[in-house]
Amino acid sequence: MDFFAQQQSARQDTYRLVLLLLAAVIAVTAVTDLLVTLGAALIFDRHDLPWLFHQLLVGTMLIAILIAARWRQHQLRGGGDSIAKMVNARQIMPDTAHMDERRLLNVVDETTIASGVTAPTAWVMDKEPGINAFAAGVSANQAVIVVTQGMLTQLNRDELQGIIGHEFSHILNGDMLLNVRLISVLAGIGVIGRAG
Repeated sequence: MDFFAQQQSARQDTYRLVLLLLAAVIAVTAVTDLLVTLGAALIFDRHDLPWLFHQLLVGTMLIAILIAARWRQHQLRGGGDSIAKMVNARQIMPDTAHMDERRLLNVVDETTIASGVTAPTAWVMDKEPGINAFAAGVSANQAVIVVTQGMLTQLNRDELQGIIGHEFSHILNGDMLLNVRLISVLAGIGVIGRAG
């Protein structure tokens, strides 16, 4: 397996997904415009809506998406801590007496030394029995690693090291900033859905 070829393939997949998200924004505005036009035809018996109406409707939706996206970015400006709090995670304190939490902190510290990345804080989602983790933040020096309770209790140290190493790769490659931007755009699209 060629690592660099896999990395390039992953980047190309990311570009495709970003383009698909932008296409989703365009599709949402086009479908909403179509539904409003059909609604006006059925309810008000208006079949000749002026072109300016369509431009204003699409422009208003795009502005609403942009405002909602910027608002979500504003909410997430606090870095990884604000994202961890959004998912009801609890920060693991360095002086914790819980053995599973100590093991996680040790693995994070070891990976920090090995990678040369600024040490992220570790958080746990206490009410999640499944196995999952994510890295969040807008920059490497504001990063957090959030794990589920199931991951802490069900994985051995080697498995934990593998997952934490994977999350560090997201910090190192700047994937977190892209994710924050995508979350913001999705929040903008969600505004149109809630308004509907």
